[in-house]
Amino acid sequence: MAFLGFKHVKTQDVVAWYTKDHLTLRQIARLTGMTHTGIHKRLRAAGVSAQDGEWVKTDCSFCGTPIRKRRKQWHRNNKNYCNQPCYIASLENPGYKPWRQGCRLARALVSQYFRLDPGMVVHHQDGDDRNNDLSNLRVYASQVDHTSIHRGGKTEPIWDGSKIPSKPPLFP
Repeated sequence: MAFLGFKHVKTQDVVAWYTKDHLTLRQIARLTGMTHTGIHKRLRAAGVSAQDGEWVKTDCSFCGTPIRKRRKQWHRNNKNYCNQPCYIASLENPGYKPWRQGCRLARALVSQYFRLDPGMVVHHQDGDDRNNDLSNLRVYASQVDHTSIHRGGKTEPIWDGSKIPSKPPLFP
């Protein structure tokens, strides 16, 4: 088979992947089969700067304000904020109902079904500390795992009360 010179790859597609989809040069190279340098040359010929410090236009994940982030910083974060107040506001839970005894009672209830170590955190799924129903409680291995859930992470609980069938406690 003869070498086609990558004419099957349209320059406008390369530009769109870089400017609209914000793919890196290496990602575009893997996608097309071209070299990193070849992608860089195509972008430069189209008048697009492909430097590491290139800015990406995106929207604030909380308020929707248009912002600019450096390409590497944009790739590193799944959520981007225009300022610290937006970041802090995104962490707040409007459904949170604190109660001083809620966590203590939840730990006592969960400890009847699951052995809790001192660093483990019992989490109320609906944010209401008064709702100590087993189906509302989750246990996370550490405060870091618990915090990541509040920030949109995908950490799995080490114990999930909603998966417990109605049966007597394991530890009387």
